[in-house]
Amino acid sequence: MGGNYFPFGNTTSANSQHVQFIYSGKEINATYPILITRLRFHSTGACPGGAMTQVTISLSTCPLAWNAITTNYAGNMTPATTVVVRKNATINFTVTPGAGWAYDLKLATPYLYDPTKGGLCFDWHRQPTSVITGGFVGGMCGNATNPLMGSRTYGAANTPTAAGLTASANGYACGAEITFNPAKGLYSSFSAKPTEGNSPLKVQFTDTTYSSAGPVTSWAWDFNNDNVIDSKVQNPTYVYSAKGWDTYFSVSLTTTDKTHPSSKVTYKDFIRVNPSTATAVDYGKGSTNKPAPSPIGMPDYTYTYSASAGVRGYYFTAPAQFIVNGFEAPNTFVPPETDQTVTCVVLATPPTAQFTPTAAEVVYHATGKANAIMRPAKPIIVPKGHFFGVLGACHAPTAASPFRNSYGNGEYFTTVNSHKIQVKRLWMNADSRLNKGIGPMNPSSGAIGRVFVHVIGNTSVPGLTTGGKPTLGGKPTLDYNAGFSGAIGSMVIMGAGRLPAVKTPFGNLLVRPPFYMTIFAANDKGSLPIPIPNDAGLTGLTLNWQSVHFNMKDALYGTSNGTEWFIGK
Repeated sequence: MGGNYFPFGNTTSANSQHVQFIYSGKEINATYPILITRLRFHSTGACPGGAMTQVTISLSTCPLAWNAITTNYAGNMTPATTVVVRKNATINFTVTPGAGWAYDLKLATPYLYDPTKGGLCFDWHRQPTSVITGGFVGGMCGNATNPLMGSRTYGAANTPTAAGLTASANGYACGAEITFNPAKGLYSSFSAKPTEGNSPLKVQFTDTTYSSAGPVTSWAWDFNNDNVIDSKVQNPTYVYSAKGWDTYFSVSLTTTDKTHPSSKVTYKDFIRVNPSTATAVDYGKGSTNKPAPSPIGMPDYTYTYSASAGVRGYYFTAPAQFIVNGFEAPNTFVPPETDQTVTCVVLATPPTAQFTPTAAEVVYHATGKANAIMRPAKPIIVPKGHFFGVLGACHAPTAASPFRNSYGNGEYFTTVNSHKIQVKRLWMNADSRLNKGIGPMNPSSGAIGRVFVHVIGNTSVPGLTTGGKPTLGGKPTLDYNAGFSGAIGSMVIMGAGRLPAVKTPFGNLLVRPPFYMTIFAANDKGSLPIPIPNDAGLTGLTLNWQSVHFNMKDALYGTSNGTEWFIGK
């Protein structure tokens, strides 16, 4: 056992707020449906106890192989088998010190699970406002000596995508002991295909009911939750009709055999007819009135990770020679810090595992004031094919003060001098202020520490994207980004349609006049919520948006790509 201990560690890190463990069904010595009554999670040692509030725990069958999961939380769970076993609850870690357990989850209602249908997904979701007390640790398993067919996702609460995942060949998940009994009785279940589509929608239902005492003898289907039996055949078809958008139907199945009481199961909002047609489509390209110097593009800020001896960053292999002339660690902690420390390494041979750079390979290391670009004494030349790594964070001026790492989603695609690159996570669990960057560094997957690296000749253009869907009654956002430094103002305009690129003093205009709405913002980057009335008469309406950005000091201006909305439900 070893490694970090999300989600059980006494930490406020956003990485521990939404965590999934996926265990292969082959880890459970059963080839038949079982009833899980208890899950105990290993501790790395003595566990004095404590508590976390506002935690929701769900169990589900994972439709993917344990080592092929993704960062899409919902995609690692099967809706028809998902059961919430703790909802917004206080989780107590009151185990005996030295007992070897971090958390003991006892289920008042056993969870029905079939190991032959997929892995077991343990989904832990803790809200950011959760109150944490006490101390407790969780024991992570998976190495060459003691492999575990298990994997993990981790990230912030209330987001659909995890910050990272660990699904190595030897596995990586918290060691768990699962107590279960063979499933004795009758348990109704079914699947359907397709589960969504336009009206009329023909759906094929397949019975997957389990009986421990012989064949199932009857089936009673209610396809639209009106308490009327619609079919009595085992594997029926049904045609759904609906006039409105996003009409959902719950489906129930009641079965009997010759031994047990009847069993009824209901899948809520299982069938979706006339899925929403609301879409947002980007078109055209951003432009500027003259080349706009900018750092290597970074993913959006997600949260700040604090550690007294832990600095984060990213790495990539140089696709072509480039020259670095500045560094800046984003100062995203609240309240802001006063100092920053940045380390840059360049290696001729890209490492594949933990490494400690030599003094010659640390091409830049400095501590300076935050909110400023730190310049090397002379430009840093990075040859093609070399490993480029950077670590950086803001902090207070006092010794051993916590590093405030500005996180963003990892394995991010960006460019350096128009060459496409993918930046990946680089981390060091040591104080780089003390070791001057000559410490164990680890290339891996997951969230990256954002560091702005300024490259000679690197330019960028403004961008505009949509957050959410432009649905009736919804509140999608327009997310704008000047992309170049020094911008002090932005403007988002809504026009009457698309326009072929028309050159203006500010960049290319892609939105056709007249402009029905103009929104001003005194910053270079942000998110504007746009409420849409819940008026059916707006269905099918098309709206076109574009942003304009200004750097008055340098007379640098730019316009974004266009974004076209189709209003739907």
